[in-house]
Amino acid sequence: MRIRFREKTAFRKAELKESSENLRNPGCGWYHVYTFRAKPQGERPVEQEVWLDENCRQEGLALALIDIGDYRACGIPQEALAHMGRIMEFFREKQMQVILRIVYDNEGKGMEKEPLTISMVKRHMEQIGGTLLPYMEDILVLQGIFVGNWGEMHGSKFLDRESVGALADALYRATQGRCFLAVRTPAQWRAVIEDRAQSGLEKRLGLYNDGIFGSETDLGTYGSLPRAQAGETGSWSRAEELEWQDQCMDRTPNGGEILSGETLKGYRQAAEELARMHVSYLNSIYHPEQLEHWRQETVSEEGCWRGVSGCDYIGRHLGYRFIVRNVTERKGRGLDVTVENVGFGNLCQEAECFLVTEYRDGRRVLRHLNADPREWRSGQETALEVDISREQAPGSRLCLMLKRKADGRIIRFANQNATDSILLGEFPDS
Repeated sequence: MRIRFREKTAFRKAELKESSENLRNPGCGWYHVYTFRAKPQGERPVEQEVWLDENCRQEGLALALIDIGDYRACGIPQEALAHMGRIMEFFREKQMQVILRIVYDNEGKGMEKEPLTISMVKRHMEQIGGTLLPYMEDILVLQGIFVGNWGEMHGSKFLDRESVGALADALYRATQGRCFLAVRTPAQWRAVIEDRAQSGLEKRLGLYNDGIFGSETDLGTYGSLPRAQAGETGSWSRAEELEWQDQCMDRTPNGGEILSGETLKGYRQAAEELARMHVSYLNSIYHPEQLEHWRQETVSEEGCWRGVSGCDYIGRHLGYRFIVRNVTERKGRGLDVTVENVGFGNLCQEAECFLVTEYRDGRRVLRHLNADPREWRSGQETALEVDISREQAPGSRLCLMLKRKADGRIIRFANQNATDSILLGEFPDS
């Protein structure tokens, strides 16, 4: 296809086809759990506290669970805070973004191991928040409010509405609003935000669900009553909670763990529900029966996904997944580029979009475009208006590139033959 502009300059659109490739883009995907004690283990380096096998090294995310239960009755000493900093440094060096969970309990004994007063929990949040400030760009999300069995916000005396809100607010302030936070259930989210509507927390608070598919209620994540009976801050039925998440949880990283329910869920139905939850990350080994069920399934529909396992289909749709669908002429000297996000979730961290012009002499010129890829919503198409009046040179090629702003990491498009950029088209020699 050729598009002709004024002055007889011709543009030939590239062939744009979807790819099923594993893109390994930052800020989404599978993760393993790595457990640490904040209390230093003598002179033992962090490298000896954690095992990274080849599967772990292939993942760009890590859930670091740090146990601070040794300090339930006192402030956290400097040597423990320094050790937490070394843990963050370890994952930074491995180029793995952290899903962070701070806990008092790692044995299902939250009541026994958490502090006696909420003021001590807040004190710990202030201390840890200061330690984490240099690593905010390395943290995808900070799960929970420190309390409960395994930090999962159940089995704690601090889970009444007032305490949950106070601790969520304290953590938000301790991290200076620079970090995504997450609570365990939609009902908790709504209660926290209703009580603190003007705090700014709404834009930084997501969900983590460690009971996905474990039961009709995801093991208590949802309720059984309809919204009209449960009230706005109550737990609603599964169907209504999924509808609410679809509408309200599309601007934060959300994720958790898959469980095996009484009946194993097929990948297609699972994918539909995970898309409504806008899931960006999942535990890669839990729960094995359900994951193995997906591995044994195969996509049968026509297209690039045909023959791919159900597990790979789900994994490659976690978070955002951008495809350039079309390039068309715009009035004047410009193009409309249509991008679709086919992922379950959205890009939640800032990224920059560039028009790349590749010239015959080998030069590669990047021009920043006025676009915010965080607005490329899951399940939707977005039209980008691209002025190309300065790039029309015979033999030149036009590409689109995305980079995460914090670290410059490339965000790849899910098009065939896309590398660090996607070819939009070229100006032929004649």
